[in-house]
Amino acid sequence: MNEHKSEGIAGLLAQHGYELVERPEDADLVIFNTCMVREKAEEKVYSEAGIIRALKEKKPHLLLGIGGCMAQALGKRIFERSPTVDFLFGSSNLSDIPRLIQELEERRQNGRHLRDGPVMAISKIPDRIEDLPFVRQSPFQAKVTITEGCSNFCSFCIVPYTTGLLRSRLPGDILREVSQLAAQGYKEIQLLGQNVDSYGRDLDDPEINFANLLRALTQIDIPRIRFTSSHPKDITPAVIDVLAEENNICEHVHMAVQSGSDRVLTEMRRGYTKEQFLDLVHELKARVPGISITTDIIVGFPTETEEDFLETVDLVKKARFGGAYIFKYSPRPGTISFYKWPDAIPPEEKQRRLEYLLSLQKHITDEENRRLLGETVEVLVEGPTRPHSDRYLGKTRDNKTVIFPGNPEMVGTLVPVLVEEAGVAGLFGRVLP
Repeated sequence: MNEHKSEGIAGLLAQHGYELVERPEDADLVIFNTCMVREKAEEKVYSEAGIIRALKEKKPHLLLGIGGCMAQALGKRIFERSPTVDFLFGSSNLSDIPRLIQELEERRQNGRHLRDGPVMAISKIPDRIEDLPFVRQSPFQAKVTITEGCSNFCSFCIVPYTTGLLRSRLPGDILREVSQLAAQGYKEIQLLGQNVDSYGRDLDDPEINFANLLRALTQIDIPRIRFTSSHPKDITPAVIDVLAEENNICEHVHMAVQSGSDRVLTEMRRGYTKEQFLDLVHELKARVPGISITTDIIVGFPTETEEDFLETVDLVKKARFGGAYIFKYSPRPGTISFYKWPDAIPPEEKQRRLEYLLSLQKHITDEENRRLLGETVEVLVEGPTRPHSDRYLGKTRDNKTVIFPGNPEMVGTLVPVLVEEAGVAGLFGRVLP
């Protein structure tokens, strides 16, 4: 989602005479579009700001802006922590970026110090999604926002506080954007939302829902439609019905389970049990041939005992995810869990649980990928594995990475690949004539 917002920032700046450069050393303006779901991401921003500070010593006119979730939540405290920063913009203030830059330039021309009061635009998150002019990074894969914000308030999650409550785009606007992308030759659209399955619940029209949106998108002449992320408590039978049909909706669902312990799931305010989640996994696999289900898991939640952790281990063994993002619990100021429970689990214990689950999931991913040995899969070719390489990579409909000998003419096309090797890293094969 941040990548797509950054495409919007690039589009705004292009309208004001800017163009993207490859390296910060060549820039007049550097912008960090931030996330603060985990503390590690937040600390990385300050670390990167230190690198920009060194560049500013050689290029005093270089400007650094920080926006997104960190700016929305921390505001002026960012200036105090990192004097290198010139301006801030909130989660829904991207349209203010050109004005903020202009204000800084006017201060410079008038001989006023850049620190003559903070230059920032951080307003209350509105009830509508900003309309942005995107400069898309790919000519054949595009991201399309369908919702922003989230109204679930999971106890560990900062998202509702930094991006606001659920806001859905009107279906006509989404279908119009996807139709335009199809006419431009795009091969794959990724629908974006913190919780795509809650789409339309804020629009006061029962006919506007995620299942109906997907069904409408099946009528557009574009090979692939995928989406992220899903919430297990919100996936409806109607959505599974659309996934089960032969259409352009990809056979991949990313839905975060977070824990396999019913007690911890209750503390997390997730709204489902371990059994309900596994029932959903089994239904998806039974109804949708070849589907890959991926997930997010948190280890070391403040109240997680060893028994709770073993319940998560058991769930991972039974669900057999195609892949999983596994993280150590990161306390986020402002969330329910931050104030309710101390982060009492020792870091070394969090690390042990993390490494155990990572090892288990790698083993499962390896086995699941090897099931495809000898199969022919459809791959959307994304590009070479590295510059000037003759080995190319792409993704299957179920979002598995495939590597194969290729050539530049293949990029952006759909090709059949015979899977000859498979492992944790993905699938390896050759393009069939």
